[in-house]
Amino acid sequence: MAPTSPPTRRPAGIVVLVIVYIVLSLLSLVWSLLVFGFGGLGALFGTIFGAENMAMQGTNRALSGTLGLITAVLHLVVAYGLWNLKRWAWLLAVVALGVYVLTGIIGMFSGGFWALCCGFAGLAVPVAIFVYLLRPDVRGAFMNR
Repeated sequence: MAPTSPPTRRPAGIVVLVIVYIVLSLLSLVWSLLVFGFGGLGALFGTIFGAENMAMQGTNRALSGTLGLITAVLHLVVAYGLWNLKRWAWLLAVVALGVYVLTGIIGMFSGGFWALCCGFAGLAVPVAIFVYLLRPDVRGAFMNR
């Protein structure tokens, strides 16, 4: 019988993150289904009635809804992995948050004063989560698995 390592205690913040990921996933799922459905209808009616612009916009919305559905599923997968303290989930969350923060910073400086102000406000939570996931005790809970 192989020796087993003692169970790692799940950090309390991870429980909160898992709940956030599940809620975001459900909201994204509902919204994406709406966007996909209305986009599909727009594409259908635009094609039927020869309204090329409407058909193109409907197709774009349907594609956007599809990407949203994929994102919703990925949020659920990450939530599962974070709950089970899987290393791949920690890495995926850190990389995704890092990309989100970098694109947010670039977006802040591509607009005017309001883009800068809103950018700071919109990045506060992702930066806090990013820093939390990089804390040694939290990172250690995932690296021991």
